[in-house]
Amino acid sequence: MRDSPELSIDVAILGAGPAGLSAACACQDHGLSYVLLDSAGLAQSFFEYPHALRFFSPPDEMEVGGVPLPVSGGEKPTREHYLAYLRAVVRARRIELATWESVRTFEARPDGTFTFETRFEPNATGGRTLHARGVVLATGVWAEPIALGVPGSGGANVFSEFHEPTRFTGHDVLVVGGGNSAVGAALSLMEARARVVLAMRRPPKDYRCGLRPFVKRDLDFAVDEGKVDLRANTIVAAIRPFEAGLQPVRYAGSEDLSEGTMDDYEPDGEPFAVPCRFVFALLGHRPDTRFFRETIGLPLRPDGRPEVNPKTWETPIPNVFLAGSLADRAIDVVLKLRTQATQVVATLASRLDGGG
Repeated sequence: MRDSPELSIDVAILGAGPAGLSAACACQDHGLSYVLLDSAGLAQSFFEYPHALRFFSPPDEMEVGGVPLPVSGGEKPTREHYLAYLRAVVRARRIELATWESVRTFEARPDGTFTFETRFEPNATGGRTLHARGVVLATGVWAEPIALGVPGSGGANVFSEFHEPTRFTGHDVLVVGGGNSAVGAALSLMEARARVVLAMRRPPKDYRCGLRPFVKRDLDFAVDEGKVDLRANTIVAAIRPFEAGLQPVRYAGSEDLSEGTMDDYEPDGEPFAVPCRFVFALLGHRPDTRFFRETIGLPLRPDGRPEVNPKTWETPIPNVFLAGSLADRAIDVVLKLRTQATQVVATLASRLDGGG
């Protein structure tokens, strides 16, 4: 398809991760023509995960397009295993990828269709024109790590991504964050014999916890055995060359705890310091707000995600839908995003009368 300077399809899908692949498979199932675009490679966010990472979800929850994900012994897939699996999904479902192709301009036309001008990456040269009747935005929220934003957080000893623990063996390390990735990094650093402090503003309680059950279980074991120093109800106030200043806090917001922001916490005790040579601020990511606001022309929510109807996942631009984690932060595992992406395409198919 890339050889053609102009192409008309039913659905343009932006993002070649599991949500985009699920949408492409759903388009096939509904008889819709599609193009699956990504400004980088297939499953770029998964490619950037730490090497040898073992995912938090079981294999059946990570399957895409009805293609089985075999893992022996009931183990959970590793990064390498899952990348190979996604390549197999592309082959088994005969998905035509348009990776390394970015969107340069976007126009919603008076007749209800959409026109894209693309360019080929990484050299930003060439490109083509695409015409679509519907759009699925499945780019995820991995464009920009959320910064810690305290004095010293811009230092060379502060990292917003975790890849491998060996370099930090024998050192004091502070991990900041309350999600599965932060806890996984803390446990990995612990296994590499780093001295780990884990700071999270929300305690890992069973009834108000975003951690997968087995992740919380492993954290509980590590804390009980004294291998990880967990400082819950705590935020980072400052980072210095060999220590970090921490502040105990309590939640004072009016919303459910899981929906709170930093502004909903207030000091609750005296500040203190912990030794740390290195800091991993694993606070999540934000989407490409500039692309959605300036290129696509969508209004944004406070978290940087485009505004959307929470029942249909349609944006204020008719027939432009969000899929995957971009739609809602609660859609945070493959099981949820593949279901949601499939539902979005089903809605589009009903509107487009099955394509053609």
